Amino acid sequence: MSEKGKLISQVLLIAEKAGLTNITPIELSNGGNLIIHLAPHPIVSRIATVISKEDAENAYKILDRELRVARHLQSKKVPVLLPTDLTNAGPYDVGGTWMTFWKYVPPIQLESPSPSEAIELINRLSRAMKDFADELPVLGVWERTCQSAVRLSRHSDQRIQTLLNVFLRVDEQIRLEPSLLIPCHGDAHRGNLLPSPEGWVWSDFEDVSLMPAYWDLASFVGNLALFGGIQEPTFRCILDHIDNGTDLKAFGFAITARILMSTIGNLDFALTGHGDLEFATRQLELAEDFIRQIDLIIGVK
Repeated sequence: MSEKGKLISQVLLIAEKAGLTNITPIELSNGGNLIIHLAPHPIVSRIATVISKEDAENAYKILDRELRVARHLQSKKVPVLLPTDLTNAGPYDVGGTWMTFWKYVPPIQLESPSPSEAIELINRLSRAMKDFADELPVLGVWERTCQSAVRLSRHSDQRIQTLLNVFLRVDEQIRLEPSLLIPCHGDAHRGNLLPSPEGWVWSDFEDVSLMPAYWDLASFVGNLALFGGIQEPTFRCILDHIDNGTDLKAFGFAITARILMSTIGNLDFALTGHGDLEFATRQLELAEDFIRQIDLIIGVK
């Protein structure tokens, strides 16, 4: 039996002990997490295959915190994907790999949120995250990019080296005042906003971290603006609602950092054979000029 097959078999044993019967496991995705719908029950298992191999103890902490974040956001009336209430949501040790149970959201088509609706969804998320009182990693999602930057430092592509020079400057600045960092979703991009029968819901709280102001807003709009240009509707709507220079600079810094994080991380992942090289290369082609335009918008000399 394959490693994946063994994991699924152990998950089924846990589910059956919880009283779930006649389960047909349906694989929904297999990236950083192996996600299995335990049909016909409205429950999915989220198996943290990658981070469990890297550091099982840390994987447990991440999954446990993810459950607490989702419940906190629900208590603040933020629309979120929730842990299951059919059984204990976990985390469970599945042969050294950590797993949690979540509610199943059936596939559904929804009209994309308008720019103003999207911004309100993000702002509700950000306001609620500020009240999350548990200990969080400082710059958690950013630290992974630092590791990617070290690996890419040996690459001969001058565009990568130019981007790394900008990254080093931003990395220094992002660490200057840790007391100003705030609890954030960490990875609030468009793909983590899921359509559900109840409307759009936030998901994937693995990367919750203390990050700079506007981080979640920048995460949502970053690639939209990178590929769509500075006239991209949601990006323009954000700028239109920022009414002072201090906030404009804070948003500009956050979106610059987010573009760097996404581009450098995706390049590193793709060049080692684990990601979409075409997508990452397109980001690289656009990033330098986009960051220059951001500097012009916020008045950086």
